Amino acid sequence: MKVIDLIRISICFGICIFSNTLSLRGQNPSSKTEDHSVMRFDFPGMKIGVAENEEGPTGTTVFYFPDKVMGAVDVRGGDTGTLNASALSRGYEEKMIDAVVFSGGSWYGLSAATGVADEIKNLKTDEGKVDYIAGVLGGIIYDVGGRRFSRVTPDNELGKEALLKAKPNWFPLGAKGAGRFAMQGSYYYGKEKGSIDGYAKWPHSGQGAAFGEIGETKIAVFTVVNALGTVVDRNGKVVRCHRNILGEDCPSAAELIKNTSVIKKLDSAKVSGPTNNTTLTLVVTNQKLPFWALQRLATQVHTSMGRAIQPFSTQYDGDVLYAVSTNEIENSNLSPINLAVAASELAWDAVLNSVPQLPNRPSIIISKQILKAYKNYIGEYEFYGGGMLLVDVDETGLWAKFIGDGKIYFDENRIYRLNPTENGQFIIDAPAQDVIRFDSKSDKVYGLTINPGAWAITSQRKKSK
Repeated sequence: MKVIDLIRISICFGICIFSNTLSLRGQNPSSKTEDHSVMRFDFPGMKIGVAENEEGPTGTTVFYFPDKVMGAVDVRGGDTGTLNASALSRGYEEKMIDAVVFSGGSWYGLSAATGVADEIKNLKTDEGKVDYIAGVLGGIIYDVGGRRFSRVTPDNELGKEALLKAKPNWFPLGAKGAGRFAMQGSYYYGKEKGSIDGYAKWPHSGQGAAFGEIGETKIAVFTVVNALGTVVDRNGKVVRCHRNILGEDCPSAAELIKNTSVIKKLDSAKVSGPTNNTTLTLVVTNQKLPFWALQRLATQVHTSMGRAIQPFSTQYDGDVLYAVSTNEIENSNLSPINLAVAASELAWDAVLNSVPQLPNRPSIIISKQILKAYKNYIGEYEFYGGGMLLVDVDETGLWAKFIGDGKIYFDENRIYRLNPTENGQFIIDAPAQDVIRFDSKSDKVYGLTINPGAWAITSQRKKSK
């Protein structure tokens, strides 16, 4: 039986059998099964762990292979952030990699990968292997800058924590691990006309995965999407086109391109540091492959991802794809090219599954709350870096003004009305419709949080003199 005669692929939500052709179906990231945040699968020989720092928020995702794997890499785009990637270009036909580590934090986040290596050293020392050298690959995304005030980044301890949490056959989707504060689509939805209002359409992203089997061959694809381009479904339609609101009728990628100047007014100066956008991907198989085939798998799958992310691998992207094999089974019915075709389809599903769920939006209430209650919120709220949100009240309700760099949330010195909602929170009267929660203890307000939940931005209330 030829490989294309019978293909069994299970992608997050079930097992589907297709005859004579590969599946080209996509998944709607907003309609997952009862446990929409975790993919379950069956791939012995691999453990996955995540650790997050809520002060960022940022995180790390670790793929641990206790019996090592053989690896290859495909690197493209602008200035990337990798660890030991060059070791995979030497063509060694041996299993030399213990772990692959993806992290936020830009170049600083590479320390999480060295933390994983240190912890593997400790584990092997406990086994009596005192001279063991751990092979650890790393890749980072740029999740700092305008999207958050904090400069907290993954470090050695976070990498160690993620490794120690590693377990088999699960992968958390969306705003988890290295994808904790990933975003996508800023090529189309960036700042416009000197205002932050254009950023309202800059969508959150995250980490995604898909898994399939063809005979005895297992294929898993994992990705962290922090791309300049936007995520596109299999019908060519943009998946998410607002930072905080679901249900918008997003345009097609073709429509976006038609309405966007081909000569985008981006800074064309030479890049002097890590690029602000990156898609990190890992393809894992158990099929035995010579190095040339594993390298070609990495190249072919990486190239295919330009269908799911448009545009892809620009000068402002630092994209990296690692391909590894546990080299456990022979499958003469599955050629390297057909294996890469199947992995490419899974990669598209993995990208679609990276788009996170959005929290339920509180409804704005019509009736005004007692203005006396608002007086508890009056004050100055300081963010990391010195930015200050001034909150005050007048006869119409609560309002705020930002002094300093307001990132993607505020224009400096602009007055924002804070509309009360049914659950005691407020929605900023701006296109992004970010949520504000005033944080209190013993009825005393000590700070406020923008967008409480997966992408929380915190501040501290300054004490009155």
